[in-house]
Amino acid sequence: MLSANALLALASTFIMVFLYFATKWRVDLKSGLILSIFDIMILWIFFNIIRSILTIHGILEWKDFLLNPYIGLSLMPTLFFLVGINLKYFSQINKILFFYFVLAWGLSLFFISHEELQIFLLMPIFYIIVTFPLQTKRNRILTLIISVTVIITSWTNRAGIMRILISYLIVVGYYIVLKININKKVVNIIIFCILMSPLYLLYQGVNGKNIFEITLGQNTGEYSQKNLRADTRTFLYFEVFQDLRANKAIIFGKGMNAGYGSDSFQTFNRTVVEVGFLQILLKTGLVGFLLYMTLIFSAIFTALRKSRNVFMKFLALLLASYVIMFFIENVLAYNLLNIIIWLIVGMCHSEELLDLNDQEIKDLFLNTRTVKVS
Repeated sequence: MLSANALLALASTFIMVFLYFATKWRVDLKSGLILSIFDIMILWIFFNIIRSILTIHGILEWKDFLLNPYIGLSLMPTLFFLVGINLKYFSQINKILFFYFVLAWGLSLFFISHEELQIFLLMPIFYIIVTFPLQTKRNRILTLIISVTVIITSWTNRAGIMRILISYLIVVGYYIVLKININKKVVNIIIFCILMSPLYLLYQGVNGKNIFEITLGQNTGEYSQKNLRADTRTFLYFEVFQDLRANKAIIFGKGMNAGYGSDSFQTFNRTVVEVGFLQILLKTGLVGFLLYMTLIFSAIFTALRKSRNVFMKFLALLLASYVIMFFIENVLAYNLLNIIIWLIVGMCHSEELLDLNDQEIKDLFLNTRTVKVS
């Protein structure tokens, strides 16, 4: 029996593809260059989907390709960029995400195990926390209660806990910036250093250094899910790069249904990699990776440079944290985490959202006053 989540993902993908081709969403994007890059990226994704389809044999492979969120649909969340750039959907998006957030938490208290609690709540929570300064008093209390619950029950989920802590640091930064007049150049320098750190770590990795020892210190304990400092990524870099070099696929990748040979997992075709960077490199090569990152970097610097409100600047900071984690976590899949990331990328490219001041963005978030759309 097909899972409801898989069918929902497939149906929503068809809707987003229809919106991409059949609606006038492009009028919301003022930058012709960014529009061209986005269109090229979507074209590259479809090219890799088609090249994968040509290799599929049998109903089981078709089922896996279409309904496994880590394979055929894994890059389809990029289409939610279309929704994020439209100011008219901003309030509605936030209401839906918060309703889902509270509903999932409420149901989890009675019907969902602790492991499932991670799956349902850790995906949207990082964004919900960042909207904390714009929320009503009641919603702030709910956000704090749910955050504490998730931290307690999901402590061994390293990536999820990191996102929560980063989001609360961003909220603290938000209030500090409102209270203290910090030079814009200082914020830009901080963001620049954050974005450069993955490149430095990659350079160290290429030169044979263990990047987990560099960032977390030497860890002599045995591997355990409770050991948050355990190195579970270095061997993945080694195996994926070894496979890409052997197949001469670093530039163009191997297609959306591609896998890599893994001695550690004793398979010749492991189709999912627990590191977003490695996964996009495996599927779409350096071409896909550069297109993907160009849009995210552009969103970050556009929001920092043009935004008249603090909230959008801190959404850029949230994207910067995503870039760092992209090299150690953030698996590419058709899930709420990646959908939210591309909603944010769209928001950071929205001229209308960037042009609002602090009070206007809060009014729009709460839907307490109509904001004129240009």
